Amino acid sequence: MKKKNVTRVELAGIIHEKLGFSRVGCGEIVDTVFAAMKEGLMAGDSIKLVQFGILQVRDKTPRIGRNPRTGEVMEICKRLMVNFRASKILRSLINE
Repeated sequence: MKKKNVTRVELAGIIHEKLGFSRVGCGEIVDTVFAAMKEGLMAGDSIKLVQFGILQVRDKTPRIGRNPRTGEVMEICKRLMVNFRASKILRSLINE
């Protein structure tokens, strides 16, 4: 099975087909939604999308890692990362 990425343009096209707005307007809707999500995550808020999942920012503690090419031991710094947890509904749909 070939993996396919869904692009911003494809999302705007889907909104255009379903709702009948202009393609430019649909692109602005997609951009606005993603901008609001970015702002919320950068503020440290979690984003709950009902029947889809939860996006939240997590702290990753520093740890010891190894460079796979050289085998050199090094410390991986503390950092923040975005974590996604799928809802039960989405997980059950994927696993059918």
